Amino acid sequence: MKKLTLITFIAFAIALPSARAQLVVEDVASIAQDAVNQVVDLAKYVEMIDNQVQQITTMTQELQQTAAYVKAFGDPAQLLNVTGANQLVSSLQQSGVGQTLGSLQQTASGIQSLANNANGLYQSISNTALSGISIPRVSDNYKPFGAVENTSSNYTSVYTDVMQRRQALKGQIAATIDQLQSATTDAETQKLQGVLTGQAAQLQAIDHEVDQATSQSVVQDIANRNDQQKQQEAQEEEIAADRQDAMTKFGTMMVPDVNNDLRFGTSNGQ
Repeated sequence: MKKLTLITFIAFAIALPSARAQLVVEDVASIAQDAVNQVVDLAKYVEMIDNQVQQITTMTQELQQTAAYVKAFGDPAQLLNVTGANQLVSSLQQSGVGQTLGSLQQTASGIQSLANNANGLYQSISNTALSGISIPRVSDNYKPFGAVENTSSNYTSVYTDVMQRRQALKGQIAATIDQLQSATTDAETQKLQGVLTGQAAQLQAIDHEVDQATSQSVVQDIANRNDQQKQQEAQEEEIAADRQDAMTKFGTMMVPDVNNDLRFGTSNGQ
């Protein structure tokens, strides 16, 4: 209101001499109206400038708040190389050395099983008896043992591989924790926590590979024991069938043929 009064006074002061000089030929009311219009326009302009100043002030405050937020929480888009992230991706893409049980069964070899001595722990089976005579070995009969030996060898390979990968992953977890402790923004903290969670899950997955290799050995051993009992049951049935057949034939031989036996006074020719 004070601004409007001041502007009106100045406008009248400027227009007054001109109005006096032209008082004879100019319409005083028209001059006054023009002055009032100029005052109104000038007031609107001042108000517009004042609004723009307020907008600029507001935008400056918002920009300062955004800068303070970025400083406190960080910009996730700028955190491209998070500690441990690349190593975690590489670990997830790495496949273990373990083989499937079906593959271990298919590659089982009776010949290799006969020659296997487990690095000198056992004695390999030869084709010669203690007396020196040659013993023909049916290699296919030793395939089940070869399958168990394959699963044992697979477990050893998996365990060695897992221990190496596990040690490397534990080092990466330690590095991620150190970086997490020195994180300066919330965005960096959240990304490091995500990496740490992924590393812990990957460590559990690696440990499960050993469990899987162990279960393969157990399953194959159970399958061998089952087959052994099955073969034993089949042999017992065969023995029983052979015994029954022999008894039937023996009984037939013991029954006299009264039609052809001379002891009974009869013969086919009489």
